[in-house]
Amino acid sequence: MEETRILGASLAPLLLPGDVVSLSGDLGAGKTVFVQGVAAALGVSRRVTSPSFVIVHHYEGAYPIVHMDVYRLNSFQEVLDLGFEELLDPEAIMFVEWGEAVTPLLPRRYLEVEMRRAMNPDDPTDRVIAFRPRGAEWGRKVQAMSQTAETLLAAASAETTQRSRFSSAPIPRARDHRGVNDGKGPEA
Repeated sequence: MEETRILGASLAPLLLPGDVVSLSGDLGAGKTVFVQGVAAALGVSRRVTSPSFVIVHHYEGAYPIVHMDVYRLNSFQEVLDLGFEELLDPEAIMFVEWGEAVTPLLPRRYLEVEMRRAMNPDDPTDRVIAFRPRGAEWGRKVQAMSQTAETLLAAASAETTQRSRFSSAPIPRARDHRGVNDGKGPEA
């Protein structure tokens, strides 16, 4: 999971208030760990924990951070009733775990980070993380982040590798995808 923290820390210097990051993927794949890396790099001194049961955590660092988990919510209306529009604070950076469930509520420009278990589901380090920029500025941020991450990951890795860890290839979607529906019928 240390590599996931490093990826988060690599993104942190590029984040600005108003940025939104949607985190999706398998249970236990590292969504909260990624936020921990960002938060530590932004000077958050408080312990960063999963907001699964409380839905929203607020952290103070170089910028305010809103960390939300919509896994337990069942409709868009529940998300809106929590004050989602107010949580999209232009003065804060927002992370939404299970963000794919509320994609229609997200701004036009955001970063999607998808984390999936790879070949060996019993190995917590065997996973694939995909960054999907939504908007040109996110494309530039992801490119800059990947260069920083390559350097930090190489320094932290016991093995030396000449190949890039980053790829633009899509990762397969999980069959048991969990999402919040719009309240008008069963999930697709």
